[in-house]
Amino acid sequence: MRLFSLIYFSIHALCQSAFADGSVSGIVVLDSQRPPDVPAGYRPLTVKPIQAEDSAPAIVWVEKKGMAYPKLRTSKALSIPQRGYQFRPAVLAVQTGTPVTFPNMDDEFHHVCTYSKPYLFDLGQYTKDQKLEALVFDKPGLVKIYCEIHKHMRCRLLVLETPWFAMTDTSGGFKITGIPPGEYEIKAMLPSEKQVKSRVIISDGKTTQVKLSR
Repeated sequence: MRLFSLIYFSIHALCQSAFADGSVSGIVVLDSQRPPDVPAGYRPLTVKPIQAEDSAPAIVWVEKKGMAYPKLRTSKALSIPQRGYQFRPAVLAVQTGTPVTFPNMDDEFHHVCTYSKPYLFDLGQYTKDQKLEALVFDKPGLVKIYCEIHKHMRCRLLVLETPWFAMTDTSGGFKITGIPPGEYEIKAMLPSEKQVKSRVIISDGKTTQVKLSR
């Protein structure tokens, strides 16, 4: 009986390793962050000083044409607050179907909206005492979000069908795990909003190293 158990668990371990997911890690060569699009002579009037915008990382993702991706595992809403007259974070990636809230943490009105297709939403003016319902982002694409009152404020929300994505650190480093073995396209949206891409082979139980640059 003991011998049978040892054989069973050995075979089970081999089967698990044979179908182990892989990973990809590496470096994205970051470029300069695109400046906000503001009118000439723009001087916002605010109650408190405007704080600096967060540094923009790159977003890296792995995708394959025609693939049926795993669905979103949680319906918990993500939060993109407005604090210090900036969206924080200013760059974020989510999978399709993710609900997102935009709480106002400042002591005056904000007016969150976007002109990006296919969303075109306008939350109107609201204070930090008002709680708005979450918006569900169910279509892929780059959503550029602004404050109609403070025109320097911006958030770039990249909605992806793939669940395999990551934000880089300040040096451009990243790692994406849990990817089934196969050939994929790996892409990155840089701080300038330009994109770079390459092909990548994901091997079972291994980490593939890549470098992405323009």
